[in-house]
Amino acid sequence: MNFLRLYFIRHGQTENYGDYPFNGWTDVQLTEEGRRQLDQAVEVLAEIPLAAVYSSDLSRAAYGGLALARAKGLSLNALGEFREICFGDCEGLNWSVIQERYPKLAEGIAHPGVDVEFPGGESASRFRGRVAQALGRLIQAHPVGQVALVAHAGVNRAILSELMGLNLAAMWSIAQDFACLNVADVYPEGGSQVRLVNAYAGPEGYFKAGPGFERIARL
Repeated sequence: MNFLRLYFIRHGQTENYGDYPFNGWTDVQLTEEGRRQLDQAVEVLAEIPLAAVYSSDLSRAAYGGLALARAKGLSLNALGEFREICFGDCEGLNWSVIQERYPKLAEGIAHPGVDVEFPGGESASRFRGRVAQALGRLIQAHPVGQVALVAHAGVNRAILSELMGLNLAAMWSIAQDFACLNVADVYPEGGSQVRLVNAYAGPEGYFKAGPGFERIARL
């Protein structure tokens, strides 16, 4: 293989998922189902000869990264650069509370092309730049071979957007379900090809319809 194949996964279901909170740098824990989702994702990649495993340093992502690294006999590279966007004062709040407390911010969020900045946190563009730099270092360290990354919905969206040349508005339009799998090839001479986006690897089995597919069927 004369290129890098990157497998990047979102963390599993979190304990407070029912309220749809803005979990950025808050180290929220996984539910039992969330752990099973990531265990299933590890099984999916069991036969892949990975050269390295990376993750965010937040526990909801590091759980999957550590499980995958151990399965492959590798050390985990858990990096803060692959954390979710920092929501600052909005950490842990859900959409209705943000609308009430920060109406101007909510208006900007409702228009994805606006480069919103969360009070006490990051702007969308600064977040994407952080992820792009971390991705660049990963690619430089592994120009060829196969590498896995367990991170967050926003991080995965930023990576896909960088590889596909998408703008900020398009970045937020990419669906990333719990424990979903994305695959992209990055070529040493430049350029990339995205092969898989938001594939569900939940406890129902990788080749069966899990919650992500059921939601699509109800649309």
